[in-house]
Amino acid sequence: MAASETAICNLSLMRMGQSLIDDMDGTEVNEKKCAAIFDQIRDETLVDGPEIGWKFAHRTYHGIDDHSATVSSIAVLVAASTITVTTAASHGLVAGDMVELAGDTGYDDTYDVVSVVDASPTFTFVVAATFVATGTGTAHWRSEEYSYRYAIPTSKKVVKVKVGGIELTDWTKRGTNIVTNMEDEEVDMDIVQAITDVTLFPEHFVRVLVLKLAIALHYNMTQDLKAIQLLAIELDLAMPKAIAMDEREKYVKESSNSWAEVGNTQEIE
Repeated sequence: MAASETAICNLSLMRMGQSLIDDMDGTEVNEKKCAAIFDQIRDETLVDGPEIGWKFAHRTYHGIDDHSATVSSIAVLVAASTITVTTAASHGLVAGDMVELAGDTGYDDTYDVVSVVDASPTFTFVVAATFVATGTGTAHWRSEEYSYRYAIPTSKKVVKVKVGGIELTDWTKRGTNIVTNMEDEEVDMDIVQAITDVTLFPEHFVRVLVLKLAIALHYNMTQDLKAIQLLAIELDLAMPKAIAMDEREKYVKESSNSWAEVGNTQEIE
């Protein structure tokens, strides 16, 4: 297993017949080229693998709440019937979204967001008449297409969205959020985490990373199409093996040996 980013890059450079580097943070040409591309290829390799993600990078986050924010205050511009809502935290709304106010705000209902004020946690909507606002409650994000939004934990890929262990089928990724119609409180997410510590990379993952890095460096350093094609073929062969090795890294219940015991104690006539 490679112990550092520099070691991984040197494995790739060796496959290319190029000079090795002393340090990824160095100033030599090859050092700069490796440093410029390493993070991108590492992240691509993290998401390019088993369908549920490489085991060392697979994480499950439990109980992610739907996207909502506590209402701090509600201001009413009577003449225009424009309501300005300020929330305790940034809400991520944009003009054209819908928001549901709930919890005795004085305006409990669902509204079209007319505008978002700067980058602050403030938005406005218009009502037909004015009411007495209590300024308390919660603002929940809604849209015409999807009812609920959940913030995605820092990750490279969302693999599954589940409720009570049951996988949801009606969800999609929108920017930094998951949107769905199938749950209204909280969900679990299986994600591929952004792992940057190379000491956590298993050997089968490193082999794939080295090949992908060598291909990318060839395009930048040599433009040797034949060498690139040969490495691509090798990568096509290496990937299924790496995925198979990754699948083997799990607990397997010990099988029963009762059949052997019967065989060993059977009387011979």
